[in-house]
Amino acid sequence: MWVPNLFGPMVNEFGPAQRATSGNPPSQFTNESAALLLPAAAVFDSSENLWVTNCNDVTLHAGTITEFTAAQLANLGTISDPAPNISLLDNGSFGILHCPWGEQFDALGNLWVANRMIPNLVSFTPAQLSVGGAQTPDTVITSTSFVSPRAIAFDASADLWIVENANLEILGYKAATLATAIGHSGVVNPDIVISSTSFVDPRALAFDGSGNLWICDATSNALFEFAAASLGASGSLTPTVTITATPVATIGGTTMSLDGPDGLAFDPGGNLWVSNLLSDNAGSIAEFTTGQLGSSGNPSPAVLLDSDVFGININQPALLTFGPIP
Repeated sequence: MWVPNLFGPMVNEFGPAQRATSGNPPSQFTNESAALLLPAAAVFDSSENLWVTNCNDVTLHAGTITEFTAAQLANLGTISDPAPNISLLDNGSFGILHCPWGEQFDALGNLWVANRMIPNLVSFTPAQLSVGGAQTPDTVITSTSFVSPRAIAFDASADLWIVENANLEILGYKAATLATAIGHSGVVNPDIVISSTSFVDPRALAFDGSGNLWICDATSNALFEFAAASLGASGSLTPTVTITATPVATIGGTTMSLDGPDGLAFDPGGNLWVSNLLSDNAGSIAEFTTGQLGSSGNPSPAVLLDSDVFGININQPALLTFGPIP
């Protein structure tokens, strides 16, 4: 499990041994590259290279997207501060990147990125990614529905979903709509707009193995599930399952199971891992099993990985992911 930490700043990896038991274990590997600044999301490409969106940078403050190769990741035990193999940059216009946040690869290897501050949705081709630098995105999608887009995710049908934080909505772009938009720039409004009276501060989304959509809400400290069958059209939806916070004993005292949840990722076993920005010292990561997610309630996490007193292992974790390196 690879965890971008907004502060540190760093990307930490927790292997199966660290994730087996609650506590505040040190990470198995730490990437503390000087190029990481407010790292928000981490995703792997088909060659097992890790791409990280950084909301800021030391030169322009527009943000960057940095790639670390599989070989660099395998060598983090020796070199924990590698220089990125590739960096995508803004050109000073704040029109390419401006606080890039959510990111995902499509089946063709294009990298889709949500810029929170422009705001827009852009994609870069594999050829552009291999070169890096200040690349004009291959695709630029704008919409009046965008105010502060955050996490993005593809579902099993290759439809793209976006958490629109400011408008309290989930936006859906059909695969056919994206295919038509590829290679162009302009206004493309979402095919589906989902709202809910449950939303206060939606941050991240993830699909489970049955196609149900899970949302974490940072201010209400809750997880919401929306059934796959309800996602086909716009409307205001009521969650089918709501998970709320409960106190959890930690090494240092007590924290909440959900406290500023900001990221979601399902592991290969179908368990849901949630990154909490605010809990205890400097955040935590909670695991909820498939059984715990079956009905509404406030279950205690099966595992809670807590930050140590100095925030070295976890420090405001954001959009985490599971990768090929154990």
